Amino acid sequence: MFHTLIWFFRKFSGTIRNRKVLIYAGVYMICLWLAATFIFHFFENVSVFNSFYWAITTTTTVGYGDISAITPVGKIISMVVMLSGIGVLGLFLASFADIMIEKSLKRRHLIRSFMEGHVIVCGWNKKLAIAVKELLSEGKEIVVIAEVEDIPIEHENLLFIRGDPSDDENLKRASVDKASFALISGKDDTETLLSAIAVEKLNGEVRTTCIVSDPKVVEALKKTNVDQILSTDQFFGLALSRSIFVPKVSIFLNELMATRGMDLYQGEIPRELVGKTFLKVMDVLKEKHETIPVGIVRGKEVVVNPGKEFVLKEGDELLYISEEKCLNKVCL
Repeated sequence: MFHTLIWFFRKFSGTIRNRKVLIYAGVYMICLWLAATFIFHFFENVSVFNSFYWAITTTTTVGYGDISAITPVGKIISMVVMLSGIGVLGLFLASFADIMIEKSLKRRHLIRSFMEGHVIVCGWNKKLAIAVKELLSEGKEIVVIAEVEDIPIEHENLLFIRGDPSDDENLKRASVDKASFALISGKDDTETLLSAIAVEKLNGEVRTTCIVSDPKVVEALKKTNVDQILSTDQFFGLALSRSIFVPKVSIFLNELMATRGMDLYQGEIPRELVGKTFLKVMDVLKEKHETIPVGIVRGKEVVVNPGKEFVLKEGDELLYISEEKCLNKVCL
């Protein structure tokens, strides 16, 4: 029994750790009830138990009338208890209800354990917010794990878990073992690294993309099993330099990354194209689907604009620009 109580208080204290309003209001109400009980008992000559009963009924505005103040001091303390207690008690109950609602929502999130093939987003910032909106527009299911009060996006396919994105328990609640993709950009590069290690430990098959800036963290991430590492400083620095030689590069990149119009896709090469040269694949896709192949993914190697005699092998994936994802047996 004693261990059960300790477990309960630990759980509860973890829930209200960031609920200072609830703690302050609770402490105030306890002090108010104790002070009012003993003052009322002393001046009204009422038992301690009945005085405490009076204090509770007065702050809750129930006011049965079976116990009431007679002396001037008792009436003054009654007014103080009524005026100061009702507002703070309302604040306390509202904060407590908020925690219960949050717990209920978390339980509802856990019920969705059937989620599979979804995207886990670790951290929250403007870059991730843009990515989440784009993914939601594509119909993806997303679970966001971040140490923020809330996220400004509501969607039926979006679940939010408040907490440390590198914590195993939070990742398990997000069904990381069934996720297909993970986008990681912590509040700093250290959190990004720790989150990436945790994700890869729980699901080595997930495709992980990390956003970092520190070159040392980039090197550390390369030693893990993450699929992509985007260095913000390097990426935007290169884009800025290319804008001098290619004045319309920003327009091109915006058009290419937009969810409407032309987009960049990656897909496994159908059997019909295995053994054919890259030039032949270009002709087929351009003629049938107005699709432009731009590169080949072979294992962890990416070959951009292969030579015309480059032969495609089984298991290769094609990078191509198209208005829609059409690289499958049906469309071919």
